[in-house]
Amino acid sequence: MDLARVLIAIVGMGASVTTYCLMRFPHMRRDKFRHYGPCSVAWSSLAALVVLCVCLLVLIAQSVWPYP
Repeated sequence: MDLARVLIAIVGMGASVTTYCLMRFPHMRRDKFRHYGPCSVAWSSLAALVVLCVCLLVLIAQSVWPYP
């Protein structure tokens, strides 16, 4: 496993956690979007899972078609 795959995995996990936190906790959002209420745990988890799956697909694509 090379450095690019490790970085993709780390960024994917970070993006997933950030997505969950931003959807679940409105006080962490920018001022423009704070007036929207918090999303449910189910929707926040689903969105975080979607982000994680996209990053994992990028990781799989990196493994199948490595850069030259």
